[in-house]
Amino acid sequence: MSASRVQAVPSPVKPVHKNAVESGGKSGFEVGPFLWFVPALLILVLVTLYPSVFVMYLSFQKTRYYELTGFVGLANFVEVLSSSAFRSTTIISLLYVVGSLAGATILGVAAALVLNNAGLTGSALRVLILFPWTLSMSVVGSIWLWLLNPSFGPIPYIMQIAGLDPGLMLGDPGLALPLVIAVTAWWSFPYVMVMVTAAIQSIPKELYEAVEIDGGGAIVKFRYITMTQILPTLASTALTLSIMYLTLMTLIIVMTGGGPLGATSTLSFEAFRGTVQAVNIGPTAVISIVVLLINVALSVLFTRLTGRVTG
Repeated sequence: MSASRVQAVPSPVKPVHKNAVESGGKSGFEVGPFLWFVPALLILVLVTLYPSVFVMYLSFQKTRYYELTGFVGLANFVEVLSSSAFRSTTIISLLYVVGSLAGATILGVAAALVLNNAGLTGSALRVLILFPWTLSMSVVGSIWLWLLNPSFGPIPYIMQIAGLDPGLMLGDPGLALPLVIAVTAWWSFPYVMVMVTAAIQSIPKELYEAVEIDGGGAIVKFRYITMTQILPTLASTALTLSIMYLTLMTLIIVMTGGGPLGATSTLSFEAFRGTVQAVNIGPTAVISIVVLLINVALSVLFTRLTGRVTG
């Protein structure tokens, strides 16, 4: 082959990274994109992290109102965790959370199933049912405080007409907690209804058609299709409500003030009352930490469950 026919092969050119070209050939860590997160991180530190760390610090201190008087170590923890009042309050809190969650879940699922195939009527009724959820807890508490008033409330009046003795209603230590649980469930079940309705409407129709072909009825559809498909959503909703119930205190303050005789005094309510009234708020800080740890545990469980559902 002649030398004139030999063509020179161009040497490979190393590609230049786009970022290197835009930055003038310089490469390294860029701070700019992370500046977008600064406001959110600042709010997180000021609203969540700093108060939490400060409460933990107070739990090891003895105070005179908000004046620190000395370090006491674990004395506040021993005082709170070994007291019968703390155990009683914890039991009341668990009963309140479990009872409210059971009532809201049953009502919400029933409403979602009944109104799912009701057409325009169901849509209109869902809007009406959502009305309690739009009200603040103070308004809800005031409404039910009037409805349950043993002197002039409509509900005791109707009970008297029916020949029933309404008693003291919210003033009865045996009735106060069940009534507060019922009001909490009534206020929050629309949230369950909305979440379950969205889950039901996302179920493929082919699954129900396959059950019909196999001869399955409404009960089989509900047990093996509907419940199976809505269970992850229902579990996530239940965990969200549990966290909310555990920290809820406005409704209790308005309706009962923690009474009568401490029958409706939950952990969050005791933390609030101790912060306002107690001279030494160290034990109150311990109660707040207990509530915080329970919420963190529920949040971790919620995050893991959500990751399984979406992953």
